[in-house]
Amino acid sequence: MKPFLVFENGTTYTKSQFDNTAKKYAKQLRKAGYDNTCRIGIYSNIENIFKIFGAMKVCSPVIIDHTMSEHELSYYDIDIWDKTLPPPRYNQCSTDEVAGICSSGSTEKHRIVPITKDQYYRDGLDNNIQIHGKITENDSTINVIPLWVCIGFQTFTLCYKTGATYYVLDDPWKSWPSVNPTFIIGSPNVLRGMMNTEIPYENMTIRHIRTVGAPMYKDFKIEAQKFFNCITTDSYGVNEIGTISIMHYPQKYNSVGYILDNINCKIVDGEIVVNDFNTGDLGHIDKDGFLFITGRKKEIIIKGGWKIMPYEVEQALLDSGATDAVVFGYDNVYAEVVGEIDLDLLKSKIARYKIPEKIFYVDNINRKGQGKINRKNLLDEYKKDRKI
Repeated sequence: MKPFLVFENGTTYTKSQFDNTAKKYAKQLRKAGYDNTCRIGIYSNIENIFKIFGAMKVCSPVIIDHTMSEHELSYYDIDIWDKTLPPPRYNQCSTDEVAGICSSGSTEKHRIVPITKDQYYRDGLDNNIQIHGKITENDSTINVIPLWVCIGFQTFTLCYKTGATYYVLDDPWKSWPSVNPTFIIGSPNVLRGMMNTEIPYENMTIRHIRTVGAPMYKDFKIEAQKFFNCITTDSYGVNEIGTISIMHYPQKYNSVGYILDNINCKIVDGEIVVNDFNTGDLGHIDKDGFLFITGRKKEIIIKGGWKIMPYEVEQALLDSGATDAVVFGYDNVYAEVVGEIDLDLLKSKIARYKIPEKIFYVDNINRKGQGKINRKNLLDEYKKDRKI
């Protein structure tokens, strides 16, 4: 039987072998008295995937970023199963919850976002990608996004459900061409990192790319499609709702596609509201029905009465020579930039009041798993260092 989980050290598991290992953890939980009203935190190291799937048979595993500090952990009311299994705590979740994802508070306060049975078995992003990407047991992907990121967990479950091969590489950013994956799910930042590989991408095996987390701007979309020899299927979603829009054909640059049929999406005071849920994202729907993301409600910079969207300035920086950029600020505009900026070109791209007061040139930008960054934290760090 074809293995569906393959580690770089040569260890492989068929789906049957994987399930047998996971059942051992499920047995421990049942013996300890856990039921489907209990939550248990499990670190997101890939070696814990057996423990996560074992817990899913009994209770709700909450997937914890193993690099999270004790202070960050304090936001979530959860016991962690590391070496010792804690005693069960009942009535922590609905019996409809299959697993939990730790939200960093980009849409609301820090909390555990439940993945329900409907989301996991019927409406989940993994099912959505399987349908539109036509993923089968003949496909394969890599561990380029960690499990604690919702899309990372759903990518693994997509392989589990379809039998597609999930490769675990020690350095997936650089060595991914060695296993010839056929599909990739990730943010534009993930694709950018993969394009910096030192191993030649000689076998054009990738046939499906689904982008999430941020818009694919025109110049980078063209560059990525040329590199991977594959059209990118851009999409937009939030943990609380799932997939909201997908870029079918025809495609339109800078958009995240058409809104799905089962989604009620509207723009209220510039904010994208989906099924009465305030996403915190700003955007608009054009006359052709394409959805565009223009920024985050909480990230608007107000300078002298002018409202400035960081995404707009970031795109101008990328168009003016940067290879990566993040814009932040409260009442003034600042930017971290990788690469060199042609200031004359930048001035021709955006209004003068939108040009960053200071540009900090760095070797790389410290992003999270989906390419996201906390702009408020970045502003606080620069203020603390008295650089602004």
